Amino acid sequence: MGVVLLLQDVTKFKQIDQLKSDFMMTASHELRTPLTGMSMSIDLLLETAQQKLSEREQELLQTASEDVERLRSLVNDLLDLSKIESGRIDMERVPIKANFIIDKVISLFKVQTQEKNIQLNKKPIEELPEVNADANKITWVLTNLVANALRYAESQIEIAATKHGNSIYFSVTDDGPGIDPSSQSKIFDKFVQVKTKRDIGGSGLGLSICKEIVKAHGGTIWVDSTVGEGSKFSFTLPISNNFNQNSDKQGELTHV
Repeated sequence: MGVVLLLQDVTKFKQIDQLKSDFMMTASHELRTPLTGMSMSIDLLLETAQQKLSEREQELLQTASEDVERLRSLVNDLLDLSKIESGRIDMERVPIKANFIIDKVISLFKVQTQEKNIQLNKKPIEELPEVNADANKITWVLTNLVANALRYAESQIEIAATKHGNSIYFSVTDDGPGIDPSSQSKIFDKFVQVKTKRDIGGSGLGLSICKEIVKAHGGTIWVDSTVGEGSKFSFTLPISNNFNQNSDKQGELTHV
């Protein structure tokens, strides 16, 4: 009887990963300025030269404007992801109520859900302890999950939060087409997009950024989905120490 121990030096792989992150950040910075200039120029043409352009030329200019906006969004996502991965993004963590975050996100999607005739509901939430989180970034995570659900939901989306141990579990559930099991394990990877009958588009970075933000908070994120029955995206956040030390003091945020 014996034991085989295999040790592998991963320094080279870490260095390569760091180089990729540095390259993404540098490239994103360099691309933002010319893309901003292009966007301003195209918008100016659309406003001032509209009468001088044919209908076909206006269509081409409008398409160019939309393409530039998509590129700007992609560059911004790459920059955000690079900052988070490299630890260069500041996390301003404060004790915050789960209900506050959820209510804020629901208010942001009021118009979109009405236009698409989708019910966005909050599951009745018990009195929960506060979470220790950066309100802006966690609101962004929840907003991104709801936006994804809104693309695929048939009639309703539900947001919920429950306490398990020393964490609060947040979840966003939709009644869309669901995600194939082969895609669920890699859906949080960079540039991964799930192929469905609805070709929605996007950069494929939103869930990667969600994963990194939640990870930076000491939480985890995952998906449970059955094809034809919808999807449920969940993530955890640690309970604020303030709750354990001073449960009678509840903090409030007035804005995100």
